[in-house]
Amino acid sequence: METLTRRDVEDLLRGAKIMGTGGGGLASWAKPMIDEVYAGGKEFRLIDPTELPGDRLTFIVATLGGGVPKEIRERLSDIPRMKEKPVFAAVRELARYLGEEPYAFLPSELGPGNTVGPMYVAAMLDKPVVDADCCGRAKPEMSQCLTNVMGIPATPLSIVSPFGDVMVLKHAVDNERAEHIMRQMAVASGGTVGEARTPSKGCDIKRAMVPNSVSKCVRIGRAVHEAVSSGRDPTEAFMKVAGGQKIFEGTVEMFEREEREAFMWGNIYILGVGPFGGSRLRVWYKNEFLVSWRDDKPYAACPDSICILDRASGEGLTNWENDFVRGRRVSVVGVQAAPQWRTEKGLAIFGPSHFGFNVQYTPIESLRI
Repeated sequence: METLTRRDVEDLLRGAKIMGTGGGGLASWAKPMIDEVYAGGKEFRLIDPTELPGDRLTFIVATLGGGVPKEIRERLSDIPRMKEKPVFAAVRELARYLGEEPYAFLPSELGPGNTVGPMYVAAMLDKPVVDADCCGRAKPEMSQCLTNVMGIPATPLSIVSPFGDVMVLKHAVDNERAEHIMRQMAVASGGTVGEARTPSKGCDIKRAMVPNSVSKCVRIGRAVHEAVSSGRDPTEAFMKVAGGQKIFEGTVEMFEREEREAFMWGNIYILGVGPFGGSRLRVWYKNEFLVSWRDDKPYAACPDSICILDRASGEGLTNWENDFVRGRRVSVVGVQAAPQWRTEKGLAIFGPSHFGFNVQYTPIESLRI
């Protein structure tokens, strides 16, 4: 078991923001949680997946949600909010229902807010977090999780709103149905809810993990920081650790965004420079970067990761802030998905067709750059 230093956590934020593929929760959500952990004398402890006891429970914990219309937020403005963070109540409710406390917690995805979030819950409850996640990147829908690919149900699960509404879902027809139910709870709650789900024994959950992905984010963040500090190319530093390849470089031409159904939707248009001069890249996102077209022809797509970095600073860019300013110079890097995603079932759950696109998935390494 490894205890992370403050520097480790700062590097983790930097690396997870890149691997969050435009989403994965904001770093600004994570920083107060990090401060609270250290102010309270707590620690972030990582346990390697190989050390996870086979007969003990792990929970996936997260904050689920996204953008909702203004009228919904206004309708909720007079309802008192609970003092406790909803995710802690969700953990307590699920443990009470099961009659068993979790041994460790597991991030559902990579991203500054949504990786640090489970780590924060674990630290405050004096438990470890598994050095792994169940996606290898960030994704918009709860059902887009390797537990779903491997046939591990999300239920029973608990959902708690910021106002203290509690729901325990004992069973769902499938993980996608569970996602829809939870998403509607999030919409009715102003955009976010705390969740605890997929209670699984260590022997079962290991097959649905991307192992050592949290510590990999630490290495990515450190490599990018050191590259910038020494005047080297941060994109090259990122690719060396992540195993990715540059698929485009250019300047931001236009950024479109719409909030609906507790998601953020839109397109980013990038005009190519250097070797990509004369080309135009369109990246479509639903919370995260998912499908792209180069000169109107299908290009990189989920489940592979499309990571967009500031060319100079190596900072991962997000759809949730004003990052895509016209003229900003960016690098676009593709990173291969976990092998489980590239199966027939994995592509049905998290390939372009799931989002309604008649696009043939082409592995990143097979693209004609």
